[in-house]
Amino acid sequence: MKKVIGALALLAFPILLDAQAIPSSKLAFDMAAPDLVSAQGYTYKYYPDNAVTGAVLNGVTCSGTASPFQCEAPFPAFTPGNHTLKLSASNIAGEGTLSSPFAFVFVVTPGTPVNIHIK
Repeated sequence: MKKVIGALALLAFPILLDAQAIPSSKLAFDMAAPDLVSAQGYTYKYYPDNAVTGAVLNGVTCSGTASPFQCEAPFPAFTPGNHTLKLSASNIAGEGTLSSPFAFVFVVTPGTPVNIHIK
């Protein structure tokens, strides 16, 4: 199985609460596979901050007509701060090697004050 190509993209959109996914941002990566059906059939895991156990990356969709295929998924939840993320792909034969680490800063902006009144 080929290694997940570490071409990841993060779109910066603020969120209101800690440890939530960014609602409209996607984690994007290229995946080498024999065909599109195989790329879409893999189970993808992400390994945050040098974790030794991966978590399943849900909602992955892949597209394209030739390998490497372009894949994306909703960005997983993180707390504010500096992070790294590695990806793997697996099928019935086992799990492939981990991608190179993708480093990013997860920024959370404060929410908007509401219910303004005189007390």
